[in-house]
Amino acid sequence: MVQANDALGIDVSGSLRVRYEALNNPIFPSQQSARSQSNQRISTRVIIQTEVSYNNVGVTVDIRDSRAFLDENDPTLTANQVNTLEPVQFFLTYNPASLVNGANSDESWWRVSSIKVGRMELDYGSRRLLAKAIYRNATNSYDGVVVQGSLADWQVDGIYIMPVSRFPNDRDQIDSNARAFDKSFSERRLFGFYAASSSKALQLQSYWLKENDSASLLTRNRSLYTLSVDYTATFSNGWRVNSEVIGQTGRARETSASTDMLEKDVRAYLLFAYVGKKVNRHTFLRAEFDYISGDNDTSDNTISNFDSLYGVRRFDFGPTDVYQGLPRRNLKAAGLRSVSTPTSQHSIMLGYKAYWYQKTPQGADSFIGHQFEARWRFQVMPRLRLSLGGAYLLKDDGFARGDYSDDSAFVFTGALYSF
Repeated sequence: MVQANDALGIDVSGSLRVRYEALNNPIFPSQQSARSQSNQRISTRVIIQTEVSYNNVGVTVDIRDSRAFLDENDPTLTANQVNTLEPVQFFLTYNPASLVNGANSDESWWRVSSIKVGRMELDYGSRRLLAKAIYRNATNSYDGVVVQGSLADWQVDGIYIMPVSRFPNDRDQIDSNARAFDKSFSERRLFGFYAASSSKALQLQSYWLKENDSASLLTRNRSLYTLSVDYTATFSNGWRVNSEVIGQTGRARETSASTDMLEKDVRAYLLFAYVGKKVNRHTFLRAEFDYISGDNDTSDNTISNFDSLYGVRRFDFGPTDVYQGLPRRNLKAAGLRSVSTPTSQHSIMLGYKAYWYQKTPQGADSFIGHQFEARWRFQVMPRLRLSLGGAYLLKDDGFARGDYSDDSAFVFTGALYSF
């Protein structure tokens, strides 16, 4: 941090991450010959973030370079993993000294604490609807306006954003780590609010997503309203309960193909819950349950596949990138997860989940299989963290069709240096 005087501040920070991943038998092979394929990848991610503040105005510039190497004929490699030398954040922040009901009163029941304008990452609530990426090599960012404030003792953020599409999106260019500037489209907008009680025990998210085709953008023409209610309670003896209910309604097409012009009614939902407690000084154990609406009939006039908008799924369904865990739709799942911190340097996560289809595809069994997962983090030094982990998907009869019958085994290791 460089402090020129009482008003001007400059802060530069960043990180370098290198990760190796290997997968035997892709979960979703693109063709029969790829069922026994071994996918390997080395990915790198460099972040340099500069923050300049002057009185109550700040500017944030975040440059990232995400690349992939070693991969060969890997269908999972997309712009989600490669985003070369990109300004993923550049926004202006205004922190009003007192912007309360148009007056200079600090005792009003509502106030605006900051206004952000530009391109930024956003991370709200459970992160199932709107989030930045942590495990994934390339992040989500958004162009728009975010107003942060308080209403009574609630935190309330209002947003109006245009999700940013990563470029290039051509397979060969991605494979060669080519670069092109990302951009947003006025034909795709998301607006709404996030609200949280003072204790964060109750969190609400309400979003409208509107998109339309244009000469440079093919979409599913989604017009969706999504509402999330997330509640956490702590009881005696250390028991902790969390539940999230998300409802979704609106109109959309089945695909983004230019020939698909049929708009259908959307009726979808997500239910998640866990019950857990500390089983010793260092370990929290919880049972998890997912129930996510799905669709097994594209010939009717409704869509019931849940749309997770711009959320991430690594914390629920395993690693993404090379492994590409199950999508957040058409699933029922139950499992156990433990997180242990035996020392301040070590963190160990162990997880198990059993998966079923919420609506079983024709000709398939309802049970998808068992997933086992482990991750160890070792904080070698204050600025250096090593990680090692893996996952194994033991496929059952739900996958015993087409190109999907072989079990998937995955390992990764990586290092993160922060400065």
